[in-house]
Amino acid sequence: MSLLSDIAVPVAKLVNAKRGNEKAMENPRRDTDFFNRKNFRKEFITEEEFIDGFQVITVKTEESLNRHVIFLHGGGYVLRAVRSHKNIVERMVKKYNLKVTFVDYPLAPEYTADKTHEVLMKAYKSVTEKNIGDEFYFFGDSAGGGLALAFLQEARDNHVTPFPKKTVLMSPWPDISMTNEEIKDFEEKDPLLPVQSLIKVGKQYAGNLDLKSPLVSPIYGNMDNLGDIMLLFGTNEVLYPDCMKLSDMFDIAIGTRMELYIGENLCHDWILAPLKETDEALDAIGKFYLE
Repeated sequence: MSLLSDIAVPVAKLVNAKRGNEKAMENPRRDTDFFNRKNFRKEFITEEEFIDGFQVITVKTEESLNRHVIFLHGGGYVLRAVRSHKNIVERMVKKYNLKVTFVDYPLAPEYTADKTHEVLMKAYKSVTEKNIGDEFYFFGDSAGGGLALAFLQEARDNHVTPFPKKTVLMSPWPDISMTNEEIKDFEEKDPLLPVQSLIKVGKQYAGNLDLKSPLVSPIYGNMDNLGDIMLLFGTNEVLYPDCMKLSDMFDIAIGTRMELYIGENLCHDWILAPLKETDEALDAIGKFYLE
């Protein structure tokens, strides 16, 4: 749900981003391709496959450890990955010596959550089978965070192995119904996310599923036995109330350990913006994966 078409925009302009994000979600672009393997420098090793026509690309170097991150980008379930997502992947690989697999999962309105989960499960099984001996982790920002959490619940319930040991949820979208009454108190604070547009694309993504099905709104699922989770979000984002609720649920869950990282006065998915706080958060994430 990272809704900037070019996150390198000066931060001062973010206050005008809501209107642009409404238009972007109304007519999502399909002509961007930042994860084309031709866009990676020679220092990176890329391995690519297509599952039901959707790209799954693994990025690594000769120095990569057997710590393997499955990367799910944000974009409200309707937008493709932006350049900043690629930058984060390259940083994870180069600075922290991780392997990273980016899954270009099916998007609404062309597809719904059923297809998205089908492709993601096939991709996960394929990647784990091809990389026996690796430890597997997840990273998801915004909608990608909601998808990652829903996948964890599904994988646990279906006894999928190997089960991801660690997951980073960056400004996750855990409830596409947007029915938390406290959300209205944060609408003016959030310079990025237009609530009515989120409600619309959430319905598109859900398809025939109930908006409160854990497959699309994992906040209604069970949080037990999900491994180690790092939860990051900002105090100035409209998803703050749901992320706080999620934090409370992780706190009392059995078999789930949470590390909480709150960005004071930061907006939704700030990790995509060129800020000093971004570097700090990425280093904390790197440490979380490596410790």
